Amino acid sequence: MSFQGRVAGTLALLAASACAPAPAPTGQPSAELSAEARAVTGHETPTVDGSAGGESAGGEPADAGVTGDPVLLLTETAALRQLDAAGLDFGTILSGRRVRSLAALSGDRRFSDLRAALQADVDAVAASDPRAGVGMKNSHRLFDMSWLSSEKTRLELIGVVNRVDRQPFEPAHCGETRLIYRLAYTTELAGEPLSSRLPMTVNVVFWQDPEEAGEAEASAGAPRCRDVARRWFPGELAGAALADALRGPAGPLSPARLAASRLKSVELNVQSVRWPAVVHPSLAGHAEYVLRVFHPEGEGLVPSPLENTPDVARLKQDKRRREALLAWLRDPGNLEAIDAGTAVMPEEFAATKSVSVAPRGFARLANRPFSQLFKPAELESLAGLEGAEHLRTPRGLLRRLDGLACSGCHEARSVAGFHLLGEEPDPTSRLDALELFTSPHLDGELPRRDRYVRALAEGEAVDDRRPLSEFEPHQGAYGTHCGLGDPAFSAYACDEGLVCRDVGDPELGACLPAKPTYAGDPCEVGRMRTRQVAHQDRCVGQTRERCPGGAVCNPNNIGFPQGMCIDDCDQLKPGENCGAMVSLRPFNNCIARREPFTKCLGVTTRKAAMRTCGSDVPCRDDYICARSPNADGGVCLPPYFLFQLRVDGHVL
Repeated sequence: MSFQGRVAGTLALLAASACAPAPAPTGQPSAELSAEARAVTGHETPTVDGSAGGESAGGEPADAGVTGDPVLLLTETAALRQLDAAGLDFGTILSGRRVRSLAALSGDRRFSDLRAALQADVDAVAASDPRAGVGMKNSHRLFDMSWLSSEKTRLELIGVVNRVDRQPFEPAHCGETRLIYRLAYTTELAGEPLSSRLPMTVNVVFWQDPEEAGEAEASAGAPRCRDVARRWFPGELAGAALADALRGPAGPLSPARLAASRLKSVELNVQSVRWPAVVHPSLAGHAEYVLRVFHPEGEGLVPSPLENTPDVARLKQDKRRREALLAWLRDPGNLEAIDAGTAVMPEEFAATKSVSVAPRGFARLANRPFSQLFKPAELESLAGLEGAEHLRTPRGLLRRLDGLACSGCHEARSVAGFHLLGEEPDPTSRLDALELFTSPHLDGELPRRDRYVRALAEGEAVDDRRPLSEFEPHQGAYGTHCGLGDPAFSAYACDEGLVCRDVGDPELGACLPAKPTYAGDPCEVGRMRTRQVAHQDRCVGQTRERCPGGAVCNPNNIGFPQGMCIDDCDQLKPGENCGAMVSLRPFNNCIARREPFTKCLGVTTRKAAMRTCGSDVPCRDDYICARSPNADGGVCLPPYFLFQLRVDGHVL
């Protein structure tokens, strides 16, 4: 079993918390972190000494120190299936009863509250856009709300997340436990069984707390949350045995510890609409993701303020409230917490809905709510910026704030707006399959969380600080971010042989070759012209660059952000792999005829050399690491070339 299946980490997200801050490992970027991060995320498999620490079989805290490795994020399919069978299925967690499909939840109050809010969000898109509708016949393709009442759909458990490190955000508790579910379906088309996942995740969050008796008494003199952290050290277990230990009376997922009284929130991340590249050619397409958080209230769920996400429209209209938020930013204590990444903005300023957009991340103003409200010049007089670890300049402060907001978090080195998409249920599948199902941001988070949980479990001092959301374990490598001159980002440099190219983001560029050199390199880079209305964003001044040898440039207008060089597979160079390139128009025509998408993929793809990718080799922004049907390993593809990451074309 890989270390990642056992301990890989979060959803700052969600990846999916729809709205936790976007943390990253402590300290400045360094080559030394890369090896540690690779080990923690399963890119290497460390030895586990096997003895279980934390609690005895009877549930009492152990006096000895912990041994082995903590569970940070459980993604192993066998363990998740066992947990599903043991009561962590979505129906039981949300409504107290197991269901076979989402149709069976149609009368459930809590699920109805979620569905009603999302229906209103999708209706709002349709009302403002006459070209929006469900299905391939529309140029702007909406999320199909019928999926949430279908006999063919379900929400699959794809991850269990230990967020004991979230303690600083609500000191009354010992962090959170998060259960991540992803929308999926199974149907039959043209006599062929067909299944796929869809771009929607639901994050069900529970408080972690010490026991009212027993632990508190046994922990006298120890840090309050020490024994909570120790629950996550189950020893060298895998699959069903690991699931049973976590779900057992002494485990962090016991029925008592996931009781309804400990439910904190239910959080949504949903691709609400997608414009294909032919409709939005300069950006290689456009997609919007609705982010919402609901808190329990009686038998139902109510939309609630999003953490560190200001209500831009309301604050722009209310100058007094905007000035109050600016005064909050000016407070030295708040600035210190912002620098550490642990600040919590007062809810009076917060929105109850956010929309993140892709591609191009922080290059798009819609993903940066604080930058919509304040200009750098307004923040120049703030005391303490120069001596801060991460802020240092007004632009550094704004980027940190934007990264703490929901929309900024979900677009920081993410996988099409998500940080966790789940292990592929079929390990043999090569079509429409992810090679890596975690984002570079998430991979970069895991070493920090590992250090935090270990220190807390040992009763040692913990480090609550979190660097900027763009930090990742391969900082300086191909595709990672680099500073464009502002002193706040001077530590973000590129490895030898790469240059920091301006790709439209005002503060950070991307580490790339100075000119196209290999398959997968960008070949049509331009400048961003961004607006608060996201679909008005454009990339201008694009120049088509010559690809090496016989390679050709696939441009933005056919779905390749910043362009992508492709070649044939006859003579692969270092860093290249043989993938499958889909011809989108024939593919779309095929699925429009209601043919199974698996058949359409099979008849509309051709071999092509692309950039290789894997756990130690990240893709650049707006590309995902997909399995190749033509070779071992992965290749970097635009995300919407994977059918499971787009709302359009699915026939249930």
